[in-house]
Amino acid sequence: MLVRREAIALRDFGFDVDVFCLRGRDQPAREEMDGLHIWRLPLRRSKGGMVRYLYEYSVFFVMTALILTWRHLRHPYAFIQVNTMPDFLVFATLIPRLLGAKVMLQLYEPTPELWATRLGMTQEADIARASWGRRALIRVLAFIQQASLRYAHAAFAVTQELKDSFVARGADPEKITVVLNVPDAQLFDVGNAENTEDVGIESDAPPVQDGHFTLICHGAIEERYGHDTMLQAIAQLRSSIPGLRLRITGWGGYRDQFLAQIEALNLQEAVHYLGYVSLPQLVEELRRADVGIVAQKASVYSHLVHTGKMYDYLAFEKPVIASRLRAVQAYFEDESLCFFEPGDPDSLAAAIWDLYQRPHKRHTLVENSQRLYEQYQWQKQKKVYLSAYQSFLD
Repeated sequence: MLVRREAIALRDFGFDVDVFCLRGRDQPAREEMDGLHIWRLPLRRSKGGMVRYLYEYSVFFVMTALILTWRHLRHPYAFIQVNTMPDFLVFATLIPRLLGAKVMLQLYEPTPELWATRLGMTQEADIARASWGRRALIRVLAFIQQASLRYAHAAFAVTQELKDSFVARGADPEKITVVLNVPDAQLFDVGNAENTEDVGIESDAPPVQDGHFTLICHGAIEERYGHDTMLQAIAQLRSSIPGLRLRITGWGGYRDQFLAQIEALNLQEAVHYLGYVSLPQLVEELRRADVGIVAQKASVYSHLVHTGKMYDYLAFEKPVIASRLRAVQAYFEDESLCFFEPGDPDSLAAAIWDLYQRPHKRHTLVENSQRLYEQYQWQKQKKVYLSAYQSFLD
């Protein structure tokens, strides 16, 4: 969704846009879509450890470098935007860059902090006392990150906190533009269906839709996103909230453990795992949910970023329960999101119970979050995003 919103924005700005990406099952190698030229490379991503990631990233790097160079020699690019991870993918643009193309670097993730978190080093103190090999890995990733930022003509970060972390390591702040990872609501086609999910939200009694109070969480299923925290909270509340259900979509490395926990806690009736769903199906799930949950655990990674799912819930005017993390609190106050302590199922259960019992609070949260979302929405972020390109055209 994020890549698509940017590609469409560049198309509307007047560029002829090529998109290079991985090729999924049964997808054509080349396709014209929404006025974009899609080039799919014959490589699929799979979950694994560092060695598997390095192999896949390296193969994709070589393929991308070759096709970019070939395409640039035939039809020179004015700009090439590289969306990470991996950060070193930006160097696949070397020959087109030497021949005059401007390189834009989109940094959705802080790679050193993400890998530290994946390896169990969730706090700075954990990194400091980690083994020499793990500390060396984080230093190498930080070096590659800074080298990538120096190499690119301009870069984008998804929060001010992420930009500040880049600058603290030595990056030039003038090169980095903050563009929040909000979706383009037009891609969801939000306004075209009847909005029935808000039934009862302003009443004095807890609402139910089809006899259910429905929570939703979508996206990657990874331990750091707090799926275990959600299950423990639901286990506490299932006997207190009639019709309570949590609907989960997505895929990830923590999926098998997550499914095992559902069975261990006997939550099959309350927790519905839908797997990977199409965009139209996801839109329907978001429409019908009462509350969206963002349960990221606290870490050196999560304090720097926003999850896209949070903005998806706001796009559908849903009240949001979110972990209390620095980057989120910098943009949203307590009156706009219902915060809970990250990784604490008791705190999450209390937040769910509070919103179930107080429909007026849900309504107030939506009103306040929408005022902020009005400032953050893609139509405004797009102007900031395109201004980085415009600066090279003036």
